[in-house]
Amino acid sequence: MWDRLSNLLCARRRRPQKDASLDADPITPEFARLMQAAFPLSTAPGALRVRVARICQTGSAVARRAAASRAARWHRTIGLSYRLVPFAAVGLLLVWSLWSSEKRSGSAYAEEAPTAGQLTIVDDKGKAIGLCPLKHTDVIADIAGFVARVQLRQEFHNPTEAPVEAVYTFPLPEDAAVDEMTMSIGSRVIRGEIKRREEAREIYEAARAAGQAAALLDQERPNIFTQSVANIMPGERVTVVISYVNLLKYDEGEYEFTFPMVVGPRFTPGGGYTVPGQRGDPSPPQAIEGDPGATSVVTDADRITPPITPPATRTGHNISVTVNLDAGLPVQDVRSQLHPIATEASGPTRRIIRLQNQDTLPNKDFVLRYAVAGSEIQTGVLAHAVGDGFGYFTLILQPPQAPPQSQVSAKEMVFVIDQSGSQMGWPIRKAKETMRYCIRHLNPGDTFQLIGFNLNLNPCFPAPVPNTPENVAKAMRFLEPLEGEGGTDILRAVDYALRLPDDPERLRMICYMTDGYVGNDMQIIAYVRKHRGRARMFPFGIGNSVNRFLIEGMAKEGRGVAELVTLNTPGEEAAARFYRRVSHPLLLDVGVDWHGLPVDEVYPKHLPDLFSARPLILKGRYTRAAEGDITVHGLLRGRPWSQTIHVSFPSVQQENSALPTLWAREKIEALQSQDWLGAQLGRPDPKVQEQIVATALEYRLMSQYTSFVAVEERIVNVGGRQRTVDVPVEMPEGVSYEGIFGDESAEAARLLEAKEMRLSHNIVTDAGGWAGAPGGMGGAPASPPAATAAPFSPAATLAPRGVRPPGPSPVKLRRLPRITGQLNVGFRANRQADAVFDLDVPATSGEMEIAAGTPEGLKRLEAMKPEQRRALLARAKLAPPLQRLAEQVCKHGVNGSLRQPGLPEVVNGRVGVQIWLNELPPDGLKQLQALGFELAATLRPGKLLLGTLSVERLEALIALPFVRRVEPPRFK
Repeated sequence: MWDRLSNLLCARRRRPQKDASLDADPITPEFARLMQAAFPLSTAPGALRVRVARICQTGSAVARRAAASRAARWHRTIGLSYRLVPFAAVGLLLVWSLWSSEKRSGSAYAEEAPTAGQLTIVDDKGKAIGLCPLKHTDVIADIAGFVARVQLRQEFHNPTEAPVEAVYTFPLPEDAAVDEMTMSIGSRVIRGEIKRREEAREIYEAARAAGQAAALLDQERPNIFTQSVANIMPGERVTVVISYVNLLKYDEGEYEFTFPMVVGPRFTPGGGYTVPGQRGDPSPPQAIEGDPGATSVVTDADRITPPITPPATRTGHNISVTVNLDAGLPVQDVRSQLHPIATEASGPTRRIIRLQNQDTLPNKDFVLRYAVAGSEIQTGVLAHAVGDGFGYFTLILQPPQAPPQSQVSAKEMVFVIDQSGSQMGWPIRKAKETMRYCIRHLNPGDTFQLIGFNLNLNPCFPAPVPNTPENVAKAMRFLEPLEGEGGTDILRAVDYALRLPDDPERLRMICYMTDGYVGNDMQIIAYVRKHRGRARMFPFGIGNSVNRFLIEGMAKEGRGVAELVTLNTPGEEAAARFYRRVSHPLLLDVGVDWHGLPVDEVYPKHLPDLFSARPLILKGRYTRAAEGDITVHGLLRGRPWSQTIHVSFPSVQQENSALPTLWAREKIEALQSQDWLGAQLGRPDPKVQEQIVATALEYRLMSQYTSFVAVEERIVNVGGRQRTVDVPVEMPEGVSYEGIFGDESAEAARLLEAKEMRLSHNIVTDAGGWAGAPGGMGGAPASPPAATAAPFSPAATLAPRGVRPPGPSPVKLRRLPRITGQLNVGFRANRQADAVFDLDVPATSGEMEIAAGTPEGLKRLEAMKPEQRRALLARAKLAPPLQRLAEQVCKHGVNGSLRQPGLPEVVNGRVGVQIWLNELPPDGLKQLQALGFELAATLRPGKLLLGTLSVERLEALIALPFVRRVEPPRFK
């Protein structure tokens, strides 16, 4: 989704601290003097020095001098050599971490004991005092027909000798109607009360300060929740039970039950993540007046960015899932999309389904699918009434069988692909696989456009083009070199696609491929609702834990259908289903005539078009018992169609007790959809907010503005002093640490947990390392899961990021020739935190062909004049800072040393470069050496080299066809 460089481009701010001095430059003269006294020969990289200085600021002056003095004594005692200075700098970082941790916040990091690979709570002296407090999550789902009632049990345990508060951010389905929360301590059960969000927070904080056990459940998004549990006493267990109800999805003959297990890393401009293991920074103060338009806004970054466990560690908590299925009809073909399951039959219509491993790592969605005999849902009405004069109903309409369509209407297809950091590796491969099928199967009369995006937009064509073999071939070449890196601005891509000039002869279909990992999801949905026009949106969620709230929300407001593509699903399967839908829509302009029946507040207000065999579901109330006919009508293949349905609304109906809750949840969503932008900006429309609060309080439901709070009456912790511990979450399966945090953060976290690692200024990590490791261990994407129906098993392939394979994993090191000048290649984790280089990528597909060394690109070069060829090669392959440097050398003949703001540093006529390769030929290294390139490190075998080169040979370097991109080194 995003990387470290994206944070710099977004002008990120550090987390606000109580001490205002932290806003200043952390490397103060005092710090520099102490650092120099402790390590006279220090060449610690700038990023690491800033991090050490930040930590030093949190302690007192006496503590800072004492720690620096201690470090100096260590230096004298052990005779610290110049080679070990980077390691010593890291040691100083750890010293300050132990000395000046915040007293109210617990930290977590990988610890050798008591259980290697799990995270521990660290006290204010840096001592590991226990494992993280969330022990286990147990999910029990009871499914009757197409309604699921789910209980989520979260078991917290305090293994330390002091009271703690646990804060855990977790996902639920985007359509979950959360209507119950209880807290259990031993045999005592405290039922949660639904309150306005602010009131619930006040009650919780007062109980926390008074030393009472308390639990607070907040909704950050319809699919992101935060559970806080205060005053968990030493050795005590607290269980929080959350209950919700929702409807199963039904499509093409199959039911689907989904339970999300992890909150994916959201990109939040100006706030959010810095390093693994820490909650994201808060959003900076923002003065926003009116509608921000297509400018992304996130006001609650720290509420939606739970700490992600560092690489090679796990959170220490796991999950079990049990589904009790009563389908009402004989069950057929039960299968799990991503997990191995065990199925037990208790009759033809009943099944008990469990995770095969009930201690599963919670890093991907649980997706259960099954079919029943006579698989189509039947049109009908369900009702519930308790005899008080009104009742609730749900109308289920099965779409009609549409006749074959002899002619398919021409369409304008706009394909948009997410190429941000969270898509790095296998996700973007899956997206490109799906996209290729979509492009190759366009209809003859269609036009199309292809757009890549991260923080920037990268259109393939100036405007939509006809579906010709030449244009399809160009689109395929455009797709090939796309890789995941940088931040994510979905809103900008949405705005671009919607603002394309309208073609009155074609209906625009916008197809997005993304994981939806952004913090401004409510703003995006509001923007689609407001600016959609005639266009239809068909988002594809690519990954095993996508942001379904955004994916489904874009589809709903865009009057399209969402597709979810897991990493073990063949991309062509999802793409073929998409084409079946858009080529042959079943029913358009749907409406219902109630013919005077006493119905009230029926949702949704605007009925969607039916592009698939999914049923149309309406939820409403009736004000008295009645019976009669209703008429459903629409356009079937362009011709009028209608169906009459007989319905009965009884005065008393005890069954279907979940219907009132489902109706109220639908009403809340309908109200919230009128003001998604207000919720995103933190200034909701008062009228909409009050209607939501009134409905939520009446029906005991969670919402953006209501929360559950439970407080035990007795005081268990006199004085209320306790440590707050943020429960970490797993990195979603298939998502790259490097893509989210960049090389520096991912590898710095690995450094903190390494057992024995000795570094010197002329040693770098081997690019091999263990499979799938981030950063300095290779940075390669996690290996792809097989595209089969079998669940993805990491053990069957290379280890995915964040999961260490069995057996020892020593850090491999190799010695390299010393590099002269100012280019210090020590530990490649140290990305330049203060870099100003604009390391952009080629902006046009023509330049990308040149960079990729395609035959078409080489032909274009051969046909050009030498001056044109040099200019195009520079634009396509040379990063702007190096372009400016080359121009400077050309104009002034600089061949000695150069240090100038905005330009890479030149030492003795040589400049540091990192070279991205298309594919290194057998004699490629010899060709590079013939130009005078001195190799410092192979950062990615066959893909990325680091070294130095004479500035005068840059032009010759980019002329090599296997050289794709030349940039200043991102490492000091």
